[in-house]
Parts: sequence; C-alpha cells; structure tokens
Amino acid sequence: MEHSVKTARAKQQPLRNYFVTGLLLIGAIFILSAYPANVFAGLILGAELRLTYEDNVVGLLSDQQRGASSGGGAMTSMHAMGQPGGMGHPGGPPYLGSGSGTNKSPADFYVTLSAEAGGYKDLGTDVSVFAKGFANHSSYDYYTDLDATIGGIGTGVVLSVTDKITAGATLAGKIKRFGESQRDSTAYEGTLSLKEKLLPSLWLREFGNYEKNDAEAAVFSYAGTRIGISAGYTPARRTLLTAGYSYLVEKYEEPSGFEIKSNTVFLGAEQTIGTGWSVAGSYDLQISKENFTGSSTTDNIFSVALRYSY
Repeated sequence: MEHSVKTARAKQQPLRNYFVTGLLLIGAIFILSAYPANVFAGLILGAELRLTYEDNVVGLLSDQQRGASSGGGAMTSMHAMGQPGGMGHPGGPPYLGSGSGTNKSPADFYVTLSAEAGGYKDLGTDVSVFAKGFANHSSYDYYTDLDATIGGIGTGVVLSVTDKITAGATLAGKIKRFGESQRDSTAYEGTLSLKEKLLPSLWLREFGNYEKNDAEAAVFSYAGTRIGISAGYTPARRTLLTAGYSYLVEKYEEPSGFEIKSNTVFLGAEQTIGTGWSVAGSYDLQISKENFTGSSTTDNIFSVALRYSY
C-alpha cells in the first residue's frame, strides 16, 4: 500500500512541475500587459534549451546559477548536490559526492528550458531601467527529486558611467519548486555589476550577488554570497568566447554553523547562427567544500545550448 502511494506521488510530481512551469512561462510572456504600451521603449524576450552532463552530481547547490550564467544572468542553469537513494532527504551528515568516502555520486544528464519576457526604457542618455518575468524548468534523468521549476520577477537599472564603463544593479524575487517538496522555497536576491570595454572586441565584468532562500525545511534554507569576474572576447563578428571565475559561500540555518564554499572556473563559446538564434557550449570546473567534516568534491560540468534572443 505504501509503495503504491509513493508511486502515485512520484507520477504526480512531474505533472505538478510542468503545470507550474507553464503558468510561469505564460506569466513571463504577458508581463508587458500590466503596463501601458508607452512605458517600455524596448522588448526583452529570450529562451534557451540546455542539455547538461555532470560527472559527479553534488547537491545543496541545485538552485544556484553556474559559470557564465552566474551573477544575475537571465538564463538560470541548474546544478545539484544530494544523497544517492534520497538526495533531497534532510538529516544525516552533509554529502559532497566523491569527497565522502564510498558515497560517490554517479554522473547524470538533465535538460533545462528557460524563458524571460519584459521591457526596458531609457531615462536620458546614460540610464536605462528594466522589468521582466522569468522561468525555467530542469528535468534530471536519474535524480528526479532534484527536478526544479523556478520562476519570478526582476527589475534593475543600468548606468553608463563612461563610454567604456557600465554599472548595473538588479533585484529579483523567486518561487522554487522541486521534486523533493522539502526543498520548495521562496527567495529574493540582489546583484551589483561593473563592466569595462577594454578593446572593441574585449570586455571585462565583475559582480557580487546576495540571495536569501527560505525553504520548507531548515536544512535547505540559506543565505548565499557570490563574487566573480568574467571576460568576453569576439574574435569574429558572430563568435563570442568567455572565461571567468566565481566564489560562492552558502550558510545554512540547520545544522547551525554549517556552510559550503564553492570555487568555479568556467569557459564558454557562443556562435550566432541566424537572426536572434545562437548555439553555445560551456565547461565548468567546480570544487566545493563543507566545513563540518572538511570533505570536498570536484565536479566537471559540460553543457550545450540553443538560444533565442529578441
């Protein structure tokens, strides 16, 4: 009887996630309808389909952006840590993949569909403001309890300090739903960034991000701070190469004093293939360490994506 109830719940969970995803995507697309037509001078509209492979899936970072998408990026990639045979179950010692003895986490594939819609308006020649809705859904091949649907709204301002220096600030609120309901949460975050155009084909960007996540279970509630730097180079008109580094610290409500520190180095390439369309690939090397046992893990993450931007 108990097995049949669990099976029924397992079947209902993906349906719930897809239903929520549909509502979030529809809300993102129609965010402009809440404003008069003359409020926004330009349209923000984008979508991405991404396939990711990790050779050592790790958890508690499942709702974090990685690599070139970190620091307030629009398209949110998913990356996860947990425990085999119940990765979303709270309690017990923290698990960090291959760094925890024989509990090595196997590799896994997952697919992420992301979308955003909104608008921006120029306030004079040096300042622009924007508002948008966004949503994404990730489906894992094996760790289905890490399947995630995340959606929300964001707003921000972009300031042209000089012809070559741009500063930005964003605020966002999110709703997160997972295959493991104890991870379900609401969150808010803020991001500050600075971008310098060093050459016509070369730019540099620094960012800082803070997120407060309140989950159903205290072991999944945290305050996270991330800083990072990235560079972009265009060797040809339709080609963009990126590289960078980010450092993340997450402090959890339970157990008291528990925290995870993560260092990520990333490389990426994007090729425009038509008006608004591009393909991209990326590699992330992420090394995470928790403070209770001192165990650490190394995760190699490979992604390919198809993108559309209006």
